[in-house]
Amino acid sequence: MRDEDLWNKDLIEVIKKELNLEFPNTKIVKGKVLKDLFLNKNQKSSEYKVQFGFVDQDIVIYDETMDITDFHKLKNIIVHNNTDNKNQMIIPKIICELKYDGITSHGLIIYSEYASDIKSIFPECDYWLALRFRKSSTVNKLYRHGKKFDKIIFFDKGKSNKKYEVGDFEKELNLDGTLKKIFDEFISEIKKNLRIKETNFIK
Repeated sequence: MRDEDLWNKDLIEVIKKELNLEFPNTKIVKGKVLKDLFLNKNQKSSEYKVQFGFVDQDIVIYDETMDITDFHKLKNIIVHNNTDNKNQMIIPKIICELKYDGITSHGLIIYSEYASDIKSIFPECDYWLALRFRKSSTVNKLYRHGKKFDKIIFFDKGKSNKKYEVGDFEKELNLDGTLKKIFDEFISEIKKNLRIKETNFIK
């Protein structure tokens, strides 16, 4: 997880640099997003509360938040696990789950369901999967178990062969033309998603 966490931080910084000029008000963070709402029954009092459940996401791209200060004052609402900024709820435009060295079938199924849950609350949000190295994650496996992802990309079809150090990804982008081409397409798709579309279609 160390390699993945360090790459996560570096990738956020590189994306910020790429988006800053055209999208100065857009935020790119590792943060918590609302995943589910359900009725929580207190076993002692049999009282029901609506629980808002938040989960960590590797990259969240957004430009709007909702003030949920009043949620904390209501006795029939529980805001669970929104510790980053408990009075604000992020309205995500793009969420990107990251895996450094491939992903298991189990992981694909879990995060594909996360995508479905989150998109049912935020219908304008895209949920992507990005792999630094594809390793043994075949395209067939990614298709089969990643049905709920809007986009899946891997930056290298091989596997990692060294410990990740801070700043490695940006250095590799400057040295590897193929990696840079894939990354540029990744950024292009993010920008395309964030641009206001002149269309009468709502979806």
